Amino acid sequence: MQTLQQLAGRMYYGNSLGHYGEALAIFLVLLTVLPLVRLGLSRRLRSLKPHENPTALELSIALVEHTTRLFIIAVSAYASLKSLRLPPPSDHIIDILIEIAVWIQVALWGMQAAIFALDRHRRRTGATAQLPTYAILRFVSLVLVWALSLLMLLANLGVNITALVTSLGIGGVAFALAIQNVLGDILASLAIAWDKPFELGDELHLGQTIGTVEQIGIKSTRLRSIDGDQIVIGNSQLLTQQIRNFGRAHEQRITLVLTLAFDTPPDKLRAFPAQVAQAVRALPGARFDRCWLRGLGGAGFEFELSVYDTAPTRTLPGAMREQLLLGVLDTLAGGGMGFTSASSPVLALRQPPQAGPDPAAGPSPHP
Repeated sequence: MQTLQQLAGRMYYGNSLGHYGEALAIFLVLLTVLPLVRLGLSRRLRSLKPHENPTALELSIALVEHTTRLFIIAVSAYASLKSLRLPPPSDHIIDILIEIAVWIQVALWGMQAAIFALDRHRRRTGATAQLPTYAILRFVSLVLVWALSLLMLLANLGVNITALVTSLGIGGVAFALAIQNVLGDILASLAIAWDKPFELGDELHLGQTIGTVEQIGIKSTRLRSIDGDQIVIGNSQLLTQQIRNFGRAHEQRITLVLTLAFDTPPDKLRAFPAQVAQAVRALPGARFDRCWLRGLGGAGFEFELSVYDTAPTRTLPGAMREQLLLGVLDTLAGGGMGFTSASSPVLALRQPPQAGPDPAAGPSPHP
């Protein structure tokens, strides 16, 4: 027994064997307990019901589950080594190593938080993950997280980062000025991915340009026009224009002006809106809005017809208008109305042809 006590009390590099045994016990206990704590905390968080703030709960679960084994080993080793008497240089090296391990873990947590935020935004907006702009967002987020973590690590290690940040800022400004056009398109692609003014398959009207979105790239967006050719527009140029997105139109309004001749009887004028409404309701996919007498025109009474296409057909904007015109004309023809002449689009009552003298009867006798 005395021999064991003497052996335990023998000093090696300023610490006895008993102190080394205590340090080893601390390391093993922490290496066993900390993973169990992580596992128990993860299960506890998953058992909670996210009543008030589900985002915070999901993010907490993701951060706990992405606490690495290497970080747990580093914390266990740091706690065990700090229980020993070490020379100042060795103690300083241990402090540096634990700070590096801590900031690496903080960077990993930041990466997970950024990826969680992007994935949640993508799920909420229903965007596709294959868009290259989302890859750019992930890359930029990860670069920013690691850059901030590195700067904070250098600052904690006593490095003066003011000159470094100033140099990086000047270099970044010069680089941005050199590629400002390309950088503008890239930032515009990030704005498209985040704000989502349009998606793949949407029909866009840009002034005289009409096309369906075929690809949203990092620098440009490609549209397929109704003539079949491909239109390539820079993202920054695209966002400076007024975009009319018909891909998200649930209904499309169609307005027509029908002119009736001035000699149309008042009872026909009153019955005209009901006749038009009957013709519109007979068309599939059409919703009648109104038909009213809006005023007197140069050729007759002007009625304004408003109809909604409840299922607008992409790349065929005139299909419903054609069906509407043909249906209205069929209904009006059944009511004895038609155009007065080929050059005058004015609706009027068709007069029945008057019976002329029969040539076979011969000349009529004179009294």
